[in-house]
Amino acid sequence: MKNRMNRFCITIVIFWSCIVAIDPALSQDEKKSIDINTTWLKLQTVPNITWTSFPHQTNFAFEWEIAPVIYSFGMAKRNQQLHFFKVTQTERFSGSIEFNTTLQLFMSKAGRSHWGFSGQLLAHLPLIEYGENLGMNLGVARYSNSIITSNYIIAGFSTLFGFFHYNIKYSPSASIWMHSIEFRFF
Repeated sequence: MKNRMNRFCITIVIFWSCIVAIDPALSQDEKKSIDINTTWLKLQTVPNITWTSFPHQTNFAFEWEIAPVIYSFGMAKRNQQLHFFKVTQTERFSGSIEFNTTLQLFMSKAGRSHWGFSGQLLAHLPLIEYGENLGMNLGVARYSNSIITSNYIIAGFSTLFGFFHYNIKYSPSASIWMHSIEFRFF
């Protein structure tokens, strides 16, 4: 399993190296058109930090969010309300409903594997300064790994203009607690 972990880390380093190497080789016009995309791609490799308390063990994990779809109800009506993949912080923290999938990499085996997956449906509700200073996150999720597949209830908060999220996820049927420190770059 160490070989898989090493290969995964090498893949991330190669991915970052390719993006960094491509950036200086572009002309100014090309940089303007692609700068948002390369910045966005680089930031997607930054993982969220998660620790999970299973009934018999606690595991630390890295978590990446994949394919967000957001319906933003807090923005002005002239702005598009449905967004895919790239989402600004304002579209999220001003009030939205988000669906995303996640990939988890546990640092120690959770059952027979180091991997976990989920689908999450979250509501982001603004509390202070239209959500810029403080917002509440509520939702549900379905997590799966080699130990168990279970439904979760999610509650948490967001701050710093929607950049920082702390969520607690609880599975009543399996008595599993997950704590996530999430950094939202998109």
